[in-house]
Amino acid sequence: MIEDALREAFKAKAGTAPPAPLNGIADVAIRNAGRIRRRRRAAASGFAAFVVMAVAAIATFHVVGQGTPSAPVAQGDHGPQSSQPQATLATQSDPPAVGKEVAAMDGDAQPSTTVRLKLPDNGKVDAAYKAKDGYLVVNTEADGDKQLVLQDDHDKQPQVLVKKASNIAVAKGGDKVAWAQEGKVTVATRTTTDDKTKKQQLTDQVTAEVPETAVAVGFVGSDLLLGREEGAGYDVWYTGRDYIQSWDDNVVRIFGVDPGTKSVYAEVKPADKDEPMCLAMLTLDQPFKVAQRRCGLPVAAKAGGRVSPDGHWLAYPVDGLKQVAMLDLTKVFDTATAVAAAAVKTWNLTVTTKTVWMNATTFVVDSGGKFRAITPTAATPEPLNVESEGVVLIELL
Repeated sequence: MIEDALREAFKAKAGTAPPAPLNGIADVAIRNAGRIRRRRRAAASGFAAFVVMAVAAIATFHVVGQGTPSAPVAQGDHGPQSSQPQATLATQSDPPAVGKEVAAMDGDAQPSTTVRLKLPDNGKVDAAYKAKDGYLVVNTEADGDKQLVLQDDHDKQPQVLVKKASNIAVAKGGDKVAWAQEGKVTVATRTTTDDKTKKQQLTDQVTAEVPETAVAVGFVGSDLLLGREEGAGYDVWYTGRDYIQSWDDNVVRIFGVDPGTKSVYAEVKPADKDEPMCLAMLTLDQPFKVAQRRCGLPVAAKAGGRVSPDGHWLAYPVDGLKQVAMLDLTKVFDTATAVAAAAVKTWNLTVTTKTVWMNATTFVVDSGGKFRAITPTAATPEPLNVESEGVVLIELL
């Protein structure tokens, strides 16, 4: 029964946020920009106080010390991009500061097993993913910084893979991760360094300098999608070579990627600003090329839109949160009007933006404090006796 599977899969009472959808990335960029400004103001205030103390210290030094010329201070390399593999500084063997443990049910395991998602006392689970070797958990701390923690299936001490970032993206399969931190984006591969202890490091790192508000959105193969504040567009970094900025401000938001064709599904600006939502299938170019386009679709809410794991469906809460739409991506761009029209289906349902694909054909939404499952052929969403308050939706990679 789908209800039984969902009840077990989603009993992860560790916060209220689902795995972050790609189309909510503008909010992340805006929050990052605000945090950067606050830190700069704090740094400026601290620097002013430091200058006052430094002047006093220098005066004292000249009175009581034997002054000698200072050695030149080496300057850091400020080149635009480094593509050479390097040892990671983000991976550490020390466990995260654990203030509490939260029970979670892994419905993907056979039989179902209970796991413990560990998080700091003042933090919350922002996203949780099921990888082959355990759970990749994004912890968000009180100051907004994020950590990526690996917790294996055997409840061993979790490993911190990324210690501090403004946002974190995980590739399908969980083998690659990317994170942004104040003007720099890093991509790395998860590597097991000890088969016995399962200790991991992030290796084969490549780093690029990006605008300070830029964030990692998601992977298209080995390449990385980038986003920034609302209206500023999206870009792609071909990680095998130096990053060259080429932001496309015609892309409004990215919903997801077709893993088979490596196409990107995104909302794009219409030729007529009053025209309803335009969906496009994009191929990677410099940065994108529109392969197909369809306008006049139900307008998606600000967040919650996701492409199914097999790239066949796009589902999302409709703007106003009174409907859910599901599009057949194999037919929605068809030139035959009847075929294209039949590719769009909606259900009248009051929802939040908390969503996840349970599998290739089951889209789960939060409605009225409980989860409901929607499949492409369902006449009505199936109510599930699983309360949604405080439940993290664990996404299978």
